[in-house]
Amino acid sequence: MHEGLIVTGFEPFSNFKRNISQQIVEIISAEMVSDFKISTSILAVDENGSREISERIESGEKIGSVLHLGFSESAKEILLERYARNNFQMKIADNSGRLLSSGKISPGKEVLETKVPLNFIDNFLERNSKIRWNEDAGGFVCNETYFRSLLASSEDQQPVVLFIHLPSEEILPLEEQYDIITSICKSLNQIHN
Repeated sequence: MHEGLIVTGFEPFSNFKRNISQQIVEIISAEMVSDFKISTSILAVDENGSREISERIESGEKIGSVLHLGFSESAKEILLERYARNNFQMKIADNSGRLLSSGKISPGKEVLETKVPLNFIDNFLERNSKIRWNEDAGGFVCNETYFRSLLASSEDQQPVVLFIHLPSEEILPLEEQYDIITSICKSLNQIHN
């Protein structure tokens, strides 16, 4: 049963004063009016934050789709992450001071893939040149969050989970990123229809 969309962002981390994923989620929370249910959450950049949505899925909460947003300082466009990998490769400590440069996130599979179709960009986003599929969600809390959410959703094949890395505002202005993410939210809702 389709029960709306959860959009998450992360609080600032490392030396960053702001996190564009948090900014976009806050705008969505304040402004977005749609014909389907959207809820938002700002996740902590630590293990607890990485578990928040997967625990909600595992508890049986009815969720149609999850869209995780994160910031990547190296991104040159909006990156739709195809895979999450079952390993830590942290180069910096998370906000709790945890620094895991190796090891598994969870027993089991090495790689999990989103259920969002590969033709998602072509079908729903009109071949926007500022968006592309990416195959490496990194080794930080973003990948950990994505892996945990995909793992939790794999039991019942629900909800559909997607992680997107956002570039800085210098690469792509906040308003433009917000417009693209709004389109992605609507498109994710259409996957169920």
